[in-house]
Amino acid sequence: MKIDKGMIGSSAAACGPLAAQAEGLGYDGVWASESVTDAFLQSQAALLSTERVSVGTAIAVAFARNPMSVAYQAWDLAGASDGRFVLGLGSQVQAHVERRFSMPWGGRPVARMRDFLLALDAIFEAWRTGGRLSYEGEYYSHTLMTPVFTPHHHEHRVPTMIAAVGAKMTELGGELCDGLLLHGMTTQAYLDEVTLPAVERGLAASGRERSALELYCPIFMAMGDTEEEIATASRTTKEQIAFYASTPAYRKVLETVGYGDLQPELQTMSREGRWAEMGERIDDALLHHIALVGTPEEMPRLAHERFGGRLDRISSYYEWPVQDPDRLGEILAAFGKEQA
Repeated sequence: MKIDKGMIGSSAAACGPLAAQAEGLGYDGVWASESVTDAFLQSQAALLSTERVSVGTAIAVAFARNPMSVAYQAWDLAGASDGRFVLGLGSQVQAHVERRFSMPWGGRPVARMRDFLLALDAIFEAWRTGGRLSYEGEYYSHTLMTPVFTPHHHEHRVPTMIAAVGAKMTELGGELCDGLLLHGMTTQAYLDEVTLPAVERGLAASGRERSALELYCPIFMAMGDTEEEIATASRTTKEQIAFYASTPAYRKVLETVGYGDLQPELQTMSREGRWAEMGERIDDALLHHIALVGTPEEMPRLAHERFGGRLDRISSYYEWPVQDPDRLGEILAAFGKEQA
């Protein structure tokens, strides 16, 4: 199991030092996230500051862009980093696509993401082979590429991953992508009953084995060195779980552990602005279904017990509460070891 670091909330300027530090500590990869700035700018800064770690976007908003603009950025980052760049895309939700990015939604996000991915493949193929670009899909059409606008040739693949919660988007990733970006708001039961079967259906459609796909997930880790610190971290985690659980998309996740009826209750509370109370509705049982709870040193074992054989790489949703770099390095190294 690989252990990564997320850089959500970081400026592009901060990502270079953060990525270099992560590489020095022994992380396997770092993930740029489109929150306060552009994920590709974050990725460039991280790649220029490192030599070993993979650098990916988790996520870049696909529907705020078009396949050609994404292809140019991803192709150049892959070439500049000797193939260390991973293109992670997400659909985002309708309100953000329309009202924040002022882009058309068009409905049917799974169908649109399929078209986006196929268009990317066609563009990359034209650049690799020098062949004619001729892609015409349901949402995207790319039929013009002249030598003056063709990027410099390189042989590096651009691995693609998509963010997925529901079965249909997960199945699409299993069929067309190199990996899936899963959400920390999940349970072992949801992985076994929904996510992994959808992955297998997608892989079967493309005639591939499970080894062809990498599953990544940022895990809620409520950590501390004392009972008091763990209790504080648990309260923070419960509040975050409540925030996500108020969204209808996660009701099926809650249903797998018998908490489906909690979702509409939390949604009503969120509409009433009762944010402070929502975390109190997450009991310890639900916390432990979703989060890993314990000391930092316990996280590798807990992660392997729950996610071994299910996930290929993970990160902590929160920063590690460990100041000593030697101590943190030993903890990170334990993720890559087989656990009993």
